[in-house]
Amino acid sequence: MKKGGVLTIPKRVGIISWIATCFYFVIEPLFMMTSTAPYSLMQHAMSDLGVTSCGNYTYAIALHEICSPYHLWMNVLFIINGITMTVGVLYLAQYLQKKFITKLATIFIIILALGNIVSGFIPADVDLFWHSIVAQIGMITVLPGLWIYAKVLDSGKRWTCLCFFVLIIIFILIILLLFIPLPAGLLQRLFYAVIFLWGTVLTFILTD
Repeated sequence: MKKGGVLTIPKRVGIISWIATCFYFVIEPLFMMTSTAPYSLMQHAMSDLGVTSCGNYTYAIALHEICSPYHLWMNVLFIINGITMTVGVLYLAQYLQKKFITKLATIFIIILALGNIVSGFIPADVDLFWHSIVAQIGMITVLPGLWIYAKVLDSGKRWTCLCFFVLIIIFILIILLLFIPLPAGLLQRLFYAVIFLWGTVLTFILTD
């Protein structure tokens, strides 16, 4: 749809995109249940469900056994999730003034979504570096991205600030994984869940 000569994303598409993004956490348990190796939501990475081979040490930091028979469809889910989140973020960006700083913030957030797409195309056991690098960068850039959104938004400012500070706490806990044992899988999922929930709720706030 074009508005004033500029391509815009309709309200319905924006809402559906964010709901579809959140639907990841409805579908993921199905892949957990089909894993033929013990799988822990608390400890194991989301990426483990997309690993294409079975056994121990399927990739450099995977000391535990992995075997996900439906890894192909899990990787498809990663890709679709990244696409729907990208559309959702672009929809939200329409409510911001067209300035360099807001465009930069949108790119910062979209990098996290692109990380999911790359992870789907390149499973961890195929190439761990390229599988994870974009997602890891995105988990950093999404923080200033949300902060900028919180500064420039008129509606949804408090909600965005709340999500930002929750993400900061989760991010710190993820860093502490280097020093103390914490539920790595849970922290990873909480990080993404906060982003997905932020976008979904903000969409309804802005389109109310």
